[in-house]
Amino acid sequence: MNDSSEITVILNKAKTNCYNSFIDASPAEGKFCELTFDGLMCWPQTLAGVLANQSCSNEYIKSTKTGFASKQCDSEGRWLTLGNIEPWTNYSECGILFIEKKILNETLTNPSIYNKWLPIIKSITQFGYILSTISLIIALFVFIYIKRLHCARNKLHVHLFASFVMRALMSLIKDGLFVKGTALPHEIIYEDGEPVFTKADYSWVCKAIISLWNYFIMSNYMFLLMESAYLHNLLFLKLFSENGVAIYYCMGWGFPVIFILPWIIFKIKTENYYCWTQQTNKYVAMFIDVPIGLSVIITFILFTLIMRILSVKLTSMYIQQRWVKYQKLVRAILILVPLFGIPYAVSFVLSFYVDNNQTFEILWLFFDQTFTAFQGLFASLVYCLLNSEVQMEIARKYHSFKDRNNKEFKRRSRTISHTQQIPLTEEMQEMPQNFGIQDQVYANKTSDYF
Repeated sequence: MNDSSEITVILNKAKTNCYNSFIDASPAEGKFCELTFDGLMCWPQTLAGVLANQSCSNEYIKSTKTGFASKQCDSEGRWLTLGNIEPWTNYSECGILFIEKKILNETLTNPSIYNKWLPIIKSITQFGYILSTISLIIALFVFIYIKRLHCARNKLHVHLFASFVMRALMSLIKDGLFVKGTALPHEIIYEDGEPVFTKADYSWVCKAIISLWNYFIMSNYMFLLMESAYLHNLLFLKLFSENGVAIYYCMGWGFPVIFILPWIIFKIKTENYYCWTQQTNKYVAMFIDVPIGLSVIITFILFTLIMRILSVKLTSMYIQQRWVKYQKLVRAILILVPLFGIPYAVSFVLSFYVDNNQTFEILWLFFDQTFTAFQGLFASLVYCLLNSEVQMEIARKYHSFKDRNNKEFKRRSRTISHTQQIPLTEEMQEMPQNFGIQDQVYANKTSDYF
């Protein structure tokens, strides 16, 4: 749990207390504005046309100025909105709002366990993303540079690798630029050497970074689904044709847009504070969590169907012939699907216990974050760097390059020997005979390559 998560816990607690405190309150007579929590403060039922106000500091939120926050209930019984986008609270008299460090520590049962393990988990995660990025870039270079590997399935692998790279880069950018995963350095203040996260109007730069980060996470899971769907369709639905993979590219990059755009819109309308790093509204968070969960479930279903159909139909001679052709692709998919799906399922189960047990939360963070960071490395090894077909093409390319250079060196050497006339001493006159023999032996050795 980083400071961003700790702040979310405190705000969720404040929101829960807000609604529980007024659960038995009698409805106001006439028109009135409903009880609401604006992300920082609780606003009770207010009669239409009344300006509600309260102190800028309370049990959870502190202010750098002594003043009052206010919220207008209009004549129709609706909270005043700002530009018809979201209900607006006037914090102009409050200065900078923040959550004190001691409140964070009081909220945590045992803060020392976080101080001990979170830096370790973060370091391992960053190392994993860096290692994955390097291996993925090498794999991308191999697939793009070697033309003999330009088949349909490898083109799909290229897009999968690109999604892994972008996910890793956005995570590294977020960890590198954001202070404790919450805001950019120029958008926070420091008190007693500790960062104070305010409800100031954060720039769209940090919100764009978080939006792209979520987009590439969804794209990554979507391309894992596309890999499984491609294998399923390749084997059973499209008569083993390797054409038409462009549709998989479009779905891999396009489907996440369908969900990230509504997420951005609802963030602007309902949770437009901080850098969108807090998830106080579970319904808004579902625009990110549900597509990821569904992609994993569908991937697992396709994996199960592939295994079932193969076990039933492998006795067919036709299927056996096609199995020989596609067995390397099938093997790679059948390794990656459980490799990615099972850890996600374990992480999903552990996530239900993190609110009640800090030990479970540390285990969940370690398992979830470290595995996510090394996913790209696993994919690059299975699909490319440890693949025997790819290794054979790399070796062939290397020997071809080496022999081409040797042939060019021989050609230039012969050209020089014919164009230059150098007086020979008595000892040097014996060298052409020996050199010719060695040259002939080398020519015989290299003739097999040309």
